[in-house]
Amino acid sequence: MEIWSYAESRWQRGDLPGAELRWFDVCGTDNHELDSLGERFGLHHLSIEDCLSRLVHAPKIDEFANHLFIVLHALLPGSEGPETEELDVFLGHDFLITYQDERVPATGAVAQILDQGITVRPGADGLLYEIADRAVDAILPQVNELGEELDRLQEVVVRGRLNEDPNSAILAIRARAGQIRRLLLPQLTVTQRLSRGEFSVVTEGNRIYFRDIYDHLVRIDLALEGLREDAEVALSTYLAAINNRMSEVMKVLSIVGALALPAVVIAGIFGTNFDNVPGLHSNWGFATMIGTMTALGGGMAYYFYRRGWF
Repeated sequence: MEIWSYAESRWQRGDLPGAELRWFDVCGTDNHELDSLGERFGLHHLSIEDCLSRLVHAPKIDEFANHLFIVLHALLPGSEGPETEELDVFLGHDFLITYQDERVPATGAVAQILDQGITVRPGADGLLYEIADRAVDAILPQVNELGEELDRLQEVVVRGRLNEDPNSAILAIRARAGQIRRLLLPQLTVTQRLSRGEFSVVTEGNRIYFRDIYDHLVRIDLALEGLREDAEVALSTYLAAINNRMSEVMKVLSIVGALALPAVVIAGIFGTNFDNVPGLHSNWGFATMIGTMTALGGGMAYYFYRRGWF
């Protein structure tokens, strides 16, 4: 657990006596630390259970007598695309507690700027804004990476390189965009509530900054919705290309079968077990049969060509 205290008009590491504000950043390996903080600041045991639960909770705000319990989500780079990480926050007038199972880059980034002495928004709610703003800003580039991968797959479909099957990849991107959108959509409501003066722990000066986060989330939501629509178009285009290719194959096979039909009929007639078939014993019988087959096949091919069938 990392502890920061705001004393002597600046943020400093450690739990300093007489500090105006304190920030406790708890990682998933420090579960006992969260229990001790719960006793110290009167955190509700149900909120602590939500933090320690392995289940993923939707973004929300629970209001208690002296603090808010807020669930947010951040995106982390994953081997198969962006993965969501839950960030649990306890916000009071003079304290901020953040809890995550896996370290969220946004909390590390804010800790780094505090180390450098860079000015941040005042108050515990201002520090929450700094964390939430960086978490939200990190989402759009990862959504754009999904979009770039989808653009590459669309190019594969448009150029007809169907030997590379993009179907499963397109479906995976579409499903991933939908999953991220379902998790982030409630976060719009959370940031909107923080920006409209509903809670006393959020000062008037910081409300407009949460409104800025809300605007960013709206843009991300629109980007995810557009990504899903583009994935559906790409999938439809791919399936149409597959159907067209299959139609071309069936067309070629049908033409070959039609051209071979006269030869099959003639060969069937002359292959019957009758001794009095005309021309059967003629020296020119075989040549006549082959010539007739070739002429009929060539005539049919010319007719098909004139009709524009191939």
